[in-house]
Amino acid sequence: MAFLILALALLPFLAKGATLWLGVSGYLLQSLYKILQLAIPAIWRWRSGKHTWNILWPFSQGAACRETRLLAIVSGLGIGGTAIAAVKLASPLLHVDPAIIRAGLDARFVATPATALGIVLFLSLLNAWVEELHFRVWLDRELSKRWGNTAGIVFSATAFGTMHVLIFWGLPGFTPVLLMLIALGLAAAGVVWSFLVRLRRGGAVAAALSHIVADALFLSWGLLWLGYF
Repeated sequence: MAFLILALALLPFLAKGATLWLGVSGYLLQSLYKILQLAIPAIWRWRSGKHTWNILWPFSQGAACRETRLLAIVSGLGIGGTAIAAVKLASPLLHVDPAIIRAGLDARFVATPATALGIVLFLSLLNAWVEELHFRVWLDRELSKRWGNTAGIVFSATAFGTMHVLIFWGLPGFTPVLLMLIALGLAAAGVVWSFLVRLRRGGAVAAALSHIVADALFLSWGLLWLGYF
């Protein structure tokens, strides 16, 4: 059963790889793989006996308490702030030119200042929930049941980091070294969110909230760094 889970987890990668191979542009087409990231856990939960909205999110787990929400916010600020500091430090060392990065993003995602802001809002407010549902609530949890917590955390964190490598694969300015650092950094963030999702009450909400805060902080700064605003 664990190998079936891994096979299902591979499907979004294949979908994303297909968009790269076909050379499609535009954020909507580039993001079709997210439908699979949402659908696979939902169908799995439905087949496992979950009903109504519980197929999309473990609402039965309950809301996060104040201390848990505070932990989520602090961890999100820490992850986002660390990512900003890492970019500032690594950019001159790796000769990363934000103008080249922006040109590549504009070409692949057909980005303008308005659409770039819309993408950041989508990633911060909605996509974070989809990724937590897929990588932590589903992949991590299901693998941990079968192979133990270490395997669940490692596989889900690695998959999370690797997916983002595919997102930036082939873009000007994203060297192999930079892609490797992105994968490692995001895998580390995934480990933090895996620990949050294991909190007894409201863990999934805490992981999603931390993810939202980290994305909102880092991506908002990224809009300025890339010169969109």
